[in-house]
Amino acid sequence: MEYSVKKIVEEGEKILKKKGVLNSRSEASLIVQKTLNVSKIDILTNNIRSVSFLKRMSINKNFCERVRGKPISKIFGIKEFYSYEFFTNSNVLDPRPESETLVDVAKKILRKTKSTINILELGVGSGCIIISIIQELSELRIKGTGIDISESSLKVAKKNKKKFNILNLHLLRSNWFSNLKNKYDMIVSNPPYLKTSDIEFLDDEVKKYDPLVSLDGGKNGLNAYNEIAANVKKHLKLGGVICLEIGFGQRNYVNRIFEKEGFELILEEKDLQDIPRVVVYKLK
Repeated sequence: MEYSVKKIVEEGEKILKKKGVLNSRSEASLIVQKTLNVSKIDILTNNIRSVSFLKRMSINKNFCERVRGKPISKIFGIKEFYSYEFFTNSNVLDPRPESETLVDVAKKILRKTKSTINILELGVGSGCIIISIIQELSELRIKGTGIDISESSLKVAKKNKKKFNILNLHLLRSNWFSNLKNKYDMIVSNPPYLKTSDIEFLDDEVKKYDPLVSLDGGKNGLNAYNEIAANVKKHLKLGGVICLEIGFGQRNYVNRIFEKEGFELILEEKDLQDIPRVVVYKLK
């Protein structure tokens, strides 16, 4: 029996919809597209007349994975961020659209700079943030450093560094600033900022497939901000800035933490949902 792509997508949509998966049509289409390794246009125009039995088995296996709650990015090991495709797995936080605001802000600030720029990312994860900044500002002389406490995360970042051929990015293991000696013009970070008590209420695709260390910000969700604010001064050059992603409702709390350490808020940016998402500080 001949199975067309259209028929397989329709069957997949029914399976996903029955299990309560949102956007079941687009997700079914994406699973088929990625399993067959074809373009979105091929799927939309039904250019592929038939699909082999083995390929259908692979597609069904991926539908089952999705039904069990595994996100598409973790099924295929790829996630789009800032129009680039990054390697990802269960050892790193999935790149999220809100974090693109952090890249936007960094670009806005750095485009005013002419000389060589030294950037540090705390908690580099997949490397999507610092690599996107370097890619977007290829006309500038940027030297990047990315640190992470997890060696498994660094392996993913190194894969992405190689994929994008980023020569000017140094990756090393460090618990926040513990293995760092240099000073930087800009420090960026999307630290863990969820309250420990909120973790159990997360969707399974986050709770089961993103690393806890990248999510859990402690009792009040502010542990990482306290750690960064207390130790960042000696790693910022004169006039240097620190750009941070923050969670919903955290703006005032984070401001107080950094003001107490002698910093002033110089810029804040909202995400596409009009939620304060990025704050930028410099020493007074």
